Amino acid sequence: MTTTCGRACGGTVEAVERLAHLADAAPAVCVAEGTVVLDDARAAGDLRTEMCASFHVGLAHHLLAQDTEALAAMERAQALAHELGDRVCAARTLGGLGAVYAGFGDDEAAMELLEQSLAACREVDDEPGVAFALHQLGVRFQEMGLFPDRARELLHEACAGFARLGDQFGLSAGLSRLALLDVAESEALVDTDPELALSLAEAATQTAARAVEHACADGGSSRLLGESLVHQARALMAGDRLAEAQECITEAAEHHEAARTTSLHLHLTVAKARLARLLGDWDTAIAELTRGIDATHALLRAQERVELLAELVTVHEDRGDAVSALAAHRELLTATLAHRDESAERRARALNAQRDLERAELTAEMERLKAEQLELANRVLAHEAAHDPLTGLANRRSFDQAIKARTAAPDARLTCLIGDLDHFKHVNDRYSHLVGDEVLRQVAQVVSAAVRGTDLVARFGGEEIAVLLADSDDPDTTTRVCTRIRDSLAAHPWDDIAPGLRVTISIGAATRRPGEPADSVLARADHLMYQAKTTGRDRAVLDT
Repeated sequence: MTTTCGRACGGTVEAVERLAHLADAAPAVCVAEGTVVLDDARAAGDLRTEMCASFHVGLAHHLLAQDTEALAAMERAQALAHELGDRVCAARTLGGLGAVYAGFGDDEAAMELLEQSLAACREVDDEPGVAFALHQLGVRFQEMGLFPDRARELLHEACAGFARLGDQFGLSAGLSRLALLDVAESEALVDTDPELALSLAEAATQTAARAVEHACADGGSSRLLGESLVHQARALMAGDRLAEAQECITEAAEHHEAARTTSLHLHLTVAKARLARLLGDWDTAIAELTRGIDATHALLRAQERVELLAELVTVHEDRGDAVSALAAHRELLTATLAHRDESAERRARALNAQRDLERAELTAEMERLKAEQLELANRVLAHEAAHDPLTGLANRRSFDQAIKARTAAPDARLTCLIGDLDHFKHVNDRYSHLVGDEVLRQVAQVVSAAVRGTDLVARFGGEEIAVLLADSDDPDTTTRVCTRIRDSLAAHPWDDIAPGLRVTISIGAATRRPGEPADSVLARADHLMYQAKTTGRDRAVLDT
């Protein structure tokens, strides 16, 4: 999906077009040959050829994770585009810079540059540049994990543009990313809606297969084909088709040998580790991830290190090694903070170089970033203080604060549910406290999924779960929520934790009366919960 920055002059046209192809297909070769083209262009004073070659060499450096060199080459291409008055190349170099800053992990700068590139390409009616910018924006939204629907919209629009242009490689890259969106959604739903999760995994597999077909067109690009195969493998793993996933990974590894790009190597590492984890081969998964993490220490790509560490945490958790999982969690937090620090410092230096800021302005920017880091640390501490460490739910203290705040107004409507797991002591005594802890964690997930997004779920301590239905005093709504909670717990596959295990809950539901204080509402809900216990358990008792 390499866009050509512009047209070179005379006999250098073929050389520049070759660099445009090599930048994606064989980045290392592009850098080597591009150095010769650049030297010749500078010697001849051929600024246009130097501009085009710098753009393609910059993209090649980016794919090789040589981010400092990528930034220098792309900035040179941009400076020459402005000097030559080439608006098309100027617009595209903004997109190239956006990709480079994304490699640094500076999503803020990347998004700004890509938005500028999109607007500029549309202004000069540059459809290939528009498709490239749309694709890169979609990837940024996807990798930030904040707005998947926006990512999907942008990638669909990019694919439509690539299809109109007959750009097989661009279409492959877009479809591959769309497949990843379905995979991520499938993985998120696997516990709560397995049937939908499997359907999404199948859709992702089909989309990824189309991506591979387009990547094979016109001789193919080893890098793009390798990336598409890795994404196809991930989709197959989400659908529990592990043997087919292994075939894709093996083929992707062969293409990696030809392309030798850092991003493909790291994505391949994660895929190999994930497959090993799913097969129960913990040692292989850990070894793969450890090698990948070691490799990232020599790079500026803290973002890739975060992805590898996140997978390592999952491996240790699945293995049941809580000590190693905690150590990996700590390293993940450290890497996340380091990633923020590195990208922030790099952004400050880049802004200083580009805009000739005075030292005082740079110092002020760094102080702002330090304050932001301190604020992040404080938010982490505040979150830990307000949440139960076992289940991740709000704790009793934060629940009490919430209900008191919401009962400050005399006419504020709310309903409080207090649920207590039935015979939970029997679970601990028969199956062990480790099983009991896992039951509590899964109960937290089930109850959270059964209530509305505006409701607050908390662990009161022990086996008690509380739910605050804000802005609600409708008995029908309360009944529906209680029924969903009980039905969801009844349908949950507790046998996966321990054979014969069953979990039920007794719930008391109290709706606030006009002017009633928080303590009174809680006391009534608690009393109704005990009434549910004494009248047979596994039921909900609502006040009348």
